[in-house]
Amino acid sequence: MKITIFTVQDRQNALDFIQKITKECDQIAALVQVGSGAKGFTDAYSDLDFVIALDTAESMLSVMDYMHQKITEKYEVVYFSQEETRHLQCYVLSNLLEIDIGFGSYQNAAAWKPAFKVLWDSTGVVEDKMITSREWMDNVIFGDKQKKDVAAACDSVWARLMHASVAIRRGNFLRAVGELENARKMYIDLLGNRYRLESGLNREMDKLPENEKVAIKSTFVMSEKPEDLWTALKNLTELVYKELEGNPVAITKDMLYRYYDNGTVE
Repeated sequence: MKITIFTVQDRQNALDFIQKITKECDQIAALVQVGSGAKGFTDAYSDLDFVIALDTAESMLSVMDYMHQKITEKYEVVYFSQEETRHLQCYVLSNLLEIDIGFGSYQNAAAWKPAFKVLWDSTGVVEDKMITSREWMDNVIFGDKQKKDVAAACDSVWARLMHASVAIRRGNFLRAVGELENARKMYIDLLGNRYRLESGLNREMDKLPENEKVAIKSTFVMSEKPEDLWTALKNLTELVYKELEGNPVAITKDMLYRYYDNGTVE
């Protein structure tokens, strides 16, 4: 089967279609575009992300069914998933355009991310609700997450670093890389919380200041040479412990360096 990848016009047509069918449903109060396209698409690769504001929470399933019926009538859908507990639908069209739609009552409208655009709103209150929600949502998203990520790093990042050093000594390259990747993920989560950026899969980490990106790159493993592995390990150790400064970590950085150097501290 020959697949034609979606074009910018295809994406715009789909966006227009979603606006049209949502306006035709009496149970839908507003449509909000979120994600990279909310502030204007910068390239031809972005997908479409929406939040549908319902008249009441009781309309959830019927509106989900309505959207599924309308979209599958209009397009050939090669993938569809619906998570009722998360109030989320995901469609992938035959041209590989992904359309993600979240659902919630307009009374509880809140902006989980800073990028959003109210495409239409019959209530006149959705945008104000989303704007005023930003401060406390940031505290919920990043504040609580930061506490959990700090606790997780304090509890186990040192073990990942120790295990990486053992793997290097044993010549177990892939094990060493795996342990370093786990420790680096903890560090990137901490960094993402501090800069209010989404760190999962490094999603927004390209927005970091250049010096922070250079520091992260210094922890990448570029070869199987033991000296390169040790450099990556020690660079990551410095970064993690700097980020955890002031928090209780059972194994200190000096203790780790003694372990790395068989009893000596550089």
